[in-house]
Amino acid sequence: MAKPVRDLVLGTAGHIDHGKTALVRALTGVDTDRLPEEKRRGITIDLGFAAWQVGPGLQASIVDVPGHEAFVRTMVAGAGGVDAVLLVVSAEEGVMPQTREHLLVCRLLGITHAVVALTKIDRLHGDAEAIALAEADVRAALADLAPALGGAAIVPCSAHSGAGLSELTAAVRRVVAQLPARPLRDRPIVPVDRCFVLKGHGTVVTGTLLAGQLEIAADPHFTLVPTGPDRPVRELRARALHVRGAAAPRIPAGARAAVNLGGVAVGELARGDVLTRGHRVVAGDAVHALLEHLPHDPRTWRSGTSVQVCAGTAHTTGRLDPLGPLVGDEDAPKTMSLAPGTSALVRIRLDTPLPTWHGQRIVLRSHGGDLAHGHTCGGGVVVDPRPRPGRGQRSRWLRVARALAGADLRVRLAALLADAGALAISRAELELRSGAPDLDAVLSDMVQSSDAVRLGDSRHVAAAVLPELAAAAVAVADRFHAAHPDRPGLSRAALLGGLPGRVAPDVAAAALDHALRRGLLELRGDVLVRGGTEPTPGLSPVGHKVLDLYVRAGVAPPTLKEVQAAANLTERQALDALTALQKAGALVRVSADLSLAREHHAALVDKVRSHLGASPQIDVQALKGLTGLSRKFVVPFLEHLDRLGLTRRQGEVRVAGPKLHAG
Repeated sequence: MAKPVRDLVLGTAGHIDHGKTALVRALTGVDTDRLPEEKRRGITIDLGFAAWQVGPGLQASIVDVPGHEAFVRTMVAGAGGVDAVLLVVSAEEGVMPQTREHLLVCRLLGITHAVVALTKIDRLHGDAEAIALAEADVRAALADLAPALGGAAIVPCSAHSGAGLSELTAAVRRVVAQLPARPLRDRPIVPVDRCFVLKGHGTVVTGTLLAGQLEIAADPHFTLVPTGPDRPVRELRARALHVRGAAAPRIPAGARAAVNLGGVAVGELARGDVLTRGHRVVAGDAVHALLEHLPHDPRTWRSGTSVQVCAGTAHTTGRLDPLGPLVGDEDAPKTMSLAPGTSALVRIRLDTPLPTWHGQRIVLRSHGGDLAHGHTCGGGVVVDPRPRPGRGQRSRWLRVARALAGADLRVRLAALLADAGALAISRAELELRSGAPDLDAVLSDMVQSSDAVRLGDSRHVAAAVLPELAAAAVAVADRFHAAHPDRPGLSRAALLGGLPGRVAPDVAAAALDHALRRGLLELRGDVLVRGGTEPTPGLSPVGHKVLDLYVRAGVAPPTLKEVQAAANLTERQALDALTALQKAGALVRVSADLSLAREHHAALVDKVRSHLGASPQIDVQALKGLTGLSRKFVVPFLEHLDRLGLTRRQGEVRVAGPKLHAG
């Protein structure tokens, strides 16, 4: 049985005139400089491509990139999909400015496999000392600028004489043996780097297949996610697939792909567009990313700092808004800066919509100033390609971005469900923002463990939302009974319309069903009434107004001053109202400063009971994760549970108390 062919993409990198194109020509027989301007000037301007039979069963597609400083964005477009880099350094000149910048680009793109071709050794006429010095120069640059490539083999060679080319080929084969497999179960993602017309075939686009597989036998349709404004997402039909000029029924991740498209003209396509399927790529004007600010950049990044953003094969300008560090449980600071040599989660506002996806590597370049073409100043990985919009949301953005930057899919999904709140979230949105097409098993487990509730076929809501909304629905019924004691109840529409905040219709319906199943509400004829007990008796209009504040606030109750301001009360009046509500059982006193509506108190106690049923202990951090509350509330609530006998303190944690499961 024939050994399967291994495909890889090998990208060149290095300073202008260090011999990248000549080396590719010597290895493959292909001249990748195809443009007349490239021939005239003797430099590479655009991306070039060549097929290379590295060894038995091993096919490489070489992406030859420009080395001139004016074309670094083009270099990034070519390097974004490579498996390994062939760093080309002239033994005569050693490490030069674009050598350094290309190494930084490789570092930011997460490239961890490389071979160094120390070229033009024929010009040194066998000077072993000069070659050794050049090797030491390269080794120092690797260690300083791209430590992950520090162990790369350095092979002296000459494209002119052929010296060292067999050793270079052997070094590439050794690197290939170390390459991890590309994710085949992902959606296909092909950033387009060339669009052209092929006589007899029509429109063709090419790019590196970063993930998934391309097949058209069962379904020839793909989604084109465009770059630039005023270009809609559209469905396209593929006529044929090619790899290295040969027709292919199937193309695996890690290969260079050519896709023959029908029904679309070349002028309707552009470098930077992405071919995909499913819900992995979106064209947006804002992303959240975990970014590294390179140490050599002279600027400190602040809110509004302008940069060039290179993402996939596309680029645009954008502005940065640092949100906060990756690790921590504190809220986002009102203002934050990011000094050179540090990392943080950052919101990037793009001046032109670009196709982006979770896990995408991006490179940032400065522009203007003393540098004619700018320089690479940082980069990193997209953690949220479509964050929710709004003003004053930085703490929420930071909280969600921290979860999405982690490796645990369940944590990522839980954060998105919590962030969606009573609006719920679709499966397509979960896939897009979590970066995980294969998420149904985890979602089903979350439903089984009562962390999430499925709404219909494709939407989910955090399970914690329903008890809180059910409590709010009960409060609506209580207020109705107090205001209309002579009426039997209220309609379903009136009750749902009284729920606080923005609530999706299917979530409101699920919350009402939750209340009905638990007897909190009852359906009598065609009206709804408070279940089990009569509405809280004996409350004054002021008492009802204050109770309404606590019910609407949910598990984050107002302070005494906030009650005074919202109800237009004096401190004495507010204290009297709280005391009356506590005596009536409508509010539960947690501490001298904090009280909860009884429904919300019961919901929090249920969460603690469930947690301690599955885990032997709970602490401040765990309760914060369960509730989303801040430390200023979580600590007194745990002390309150200790006093009730529901928990018992052991050092810095709580265990089940004697009354946890009583009653």
